[in-house]
Amino acid sequence: SGTNSAIRELGGVLGISVLGAIFAAAGGYASGTSFVGGLVPAVSVGAVVVGVGAIVSLFLPGHRRGAPAEPAELGEVVGVLESV
Repeated sequence: SGTNSAIRELGGVLGISVLGAIFAAAGGYASGTSFVGGLVPAVSVGAVVVGVGAIVSLFLPGHRRGAPAEPAELGEVVGVLESV
């Protein structure tokens, strides 16, 4: 669980830094035109990465669930509880 959270956080940090670098290289905060000039390529790259991730996820093996378990009889449950 901790590893999963750490990897998710690392992915977010790397994504923000890469998209921020693209924004800064292509534009900036100097004017509205400069802002849009940096925002468009950054959002475009982000959309491409999300699209590629969605396509890759279609080919990942899914989690298969078995048949649902049969419910236990009440007598079996009471017997188990009494033995404890």
